[in-house]
Amino acid sequence: GDATQSTRAAELAQYVSLTIAIAGLQFGWSVETGFGTPYLLSLGLRKSLVSLVWLAGPLSGLIMQPLVGILSDKSTSRFGRRRPFIVGSTVCTVLCLCVIGWTRQITGGHETLTIWLAVVAFYFMDFAINCLQASLRAIIVDVLPASRQDAGTAWASRMIGVGNVTGYLMGFLDLVHLLPFLGSTHMQVLTTIASTVLGVTVAITCYFTPEKPLVRPPTEANDSLEAFRALFTSLRSLPLVIKRTFRIQLFAWIGWFPFLFYGTTYVADLYVAAHSTDGGSEAETMERGTRAGSLAMFVHALASLASSLILPMFTYSAAVGLPQQQPGPRSLSVLSNIKRVLDGIRARLMVSLPTMWAMSLVIFSLAMLLTLVTSTVFVASMILAICGISWAVAMWVPFSIIGETIRGVASLPYESQMHAAPVSGDYVQLSNNDIPMEVIDDHGLGQDADPQPVPPSTE
Repeated sequence: GDATQSTRAAELAQYVSLTIAIAGLQFGWSVETGFGTPYLLSLGLRKSLVSLVWLAGPLSGLIMQPLVGILSDKSTSRFGRRRPFIVGSTVCTVLCLCVIGWTRQITGGHETLTIWLAVVAFYFMDFAINCLQASLRAIIVDVLPASRQDAGTAWASRMIGVGNVTGYLMGFLDLVHLLPFLGSTHMQVLTTIASTVLGVTVAITCYFTPEKPLVRPPTEANDSLEAFRALFTSLRSLPLVIKRTFRIQLFAWIGWFPFLFYGTTYVADLYVAAHSTDGGSEAETMERGTRAGSLAMFVHALASLASSLILPMFTYSAAVGLPQQQPGPRSLSVLSNIKRVLDGIRARLMVSLPTMWAMSLVIFSLAMLLTLVTSTVFVASMILAICGISWAVAMWVPFSIIGETIRGVASLPYESQMHAAPVSGDYVQLSNNDIPMEVIDDHGLGQDADPQPVPPSTE
């Protein structure tokens, strides 16, 4: 009815406004991952040292994300818990992007100083991006109930796809000729666009997403040192689901980091090797190779965006349960009958979130093994495109699992929370509705064999 359509429209508007800043963030990050390596090489940094620059990514993630989570959880700012961190990290990211785009102009062309300034700017930007990412992910968990966490993180994955597609498309285009008023070099125009997009999208999220300031009880002291102690003690008291999700992420990102930072360079090197005898200068050949790499990452981003739109239709979360097809009277309409058949096929193909994640990791592993026997730009580009499927899942499923678990625990009484996440690290499910995961036990993340609708709690 009209009320249902109005509710769906309101939810859609909330999903878009809540996650659009992630698209802006991913646009800015695609500038770093897709074009940072060629840019640093063009400044004169040796290829063997570039990997030390990208150490900033995992280092900043290890430090900033849990730290920002702890500090923002306890923030009593009148602007909300997450918004001050979102705005502050956005300003820092924009400043770093501007420094990266105009590094040579700032240093007056001094080669060594230019390299050092660019490296420092990339390091600061990595820390700012991780702060922003942690805050934007946390606000999704804050705002949406457990039953909508999967949809919220699926929308975040879609926004990541949109940010990647637009970012890599901008990198493939000849921006200096198209937008000469934004800068005299490709990197200057790219960083200007990225800064603008990030600022606008973050403004939309902050304006349309209400946050309730945290009111600290008068008896509770604001102990900053306690926040840092909680960062380490909480690792021992996390629910088993979250612990195992973190372990999988640890090993998965050992593969994702080199893929993201060297994907463009990998294709560019194959292009240069295949066209080294075509004539022309080495710089021109490398520039064409970088564009070929940008095109390959653009195809990867398209595959990721398409996957983020399609795959959520074939997965279910425990917070919602496996959708049950309701039998109804047969319709004479051909379209209605076709829809019923397609819904039946979709219901048979649906898998749980952990199963979808496992399948995507297998695809990513096989694709990486294929790079050992790949020597052409076309095949390498197809490998990157296939990885787009896994990337869409990586940006969606782990956050859904964690978000559902956190919201499930947070909805319990305080005493029940202590049972749900005891210090020993064992995971205790108090009732079918307490912790919204598949089937949690002491032996695995979940089981999705013969899933049944979750019955109402009798407690």
